[in-house]
Amino acid sequence: MKLYLSNISDVLPRHRDLLTYERLMKAEKYKMPDDKKRCIAGGVLLWHFLGDTAITDNGYGKPVASDGTAFNLSHSGEWILLAVGEGEVGCDIERPEHVSYEKMGRIVFTENELRLIKQARDKTGEFFKLWTKKEALLKCMGEGFHRPAKSVDVSGVSFVDGNRKYYLRTVVFADYVISACAADTDFEMDIEFVDLRQL
Repeated sequence: MKLYLSNISDVLPRHRDLLTYERLMKAEKYKMPDDKKRCIAGGVLLWHFLGDTAITDNGYGKPVASDGTAFNLSHSGEWILLAVGEGEVGCDIERPEHVSYEKMGRIVFTENELRLIKQARDKTGEFFKLWTKKEALLKCMGEGFHRPAKSVDVSGVSFVDGNRKYYLRTVVFADYVISACAADTDFEMDIEFVDLRQL
């Protein structure tokens, strides 16, 4: 798996010409400038790394490429993240902020995960490490939060579901937490920064 990270402040007016009609229409619906930029930045990364491959929906809201390339997008704040792999992939990026980790945690986390938060010195940081891992895993599985969050446990570095094994990795980047997940293949967190102004 390869992870690509871009800053939305590098979005230029000419980037709109690189988007599919559907992506452009989606961007136009956003009212806030940064939301538009996130949508455009995601579209530019997809154009650059997937070419003109048609993208559809798997029925659970996860975009899939018609040529079989596995990919996943995530964004938070000023960053957009794209994961690309040969097998199923999922990714998530979040900027930790104050959260009622005990209240929220009881809704989405297993007992093992809650124990990690309680034992952590930085409880908010641990919350978001687990949150992004869970999000990346559920996206990799293709169901997102259509599947109950407590049905998967991300307290370790992998999760087994039936005959599939999902590998999980997390890094802290500046003020952000990035997690990625790949099905059946272990991987290193290899993140490449992509300057959108060069595309």
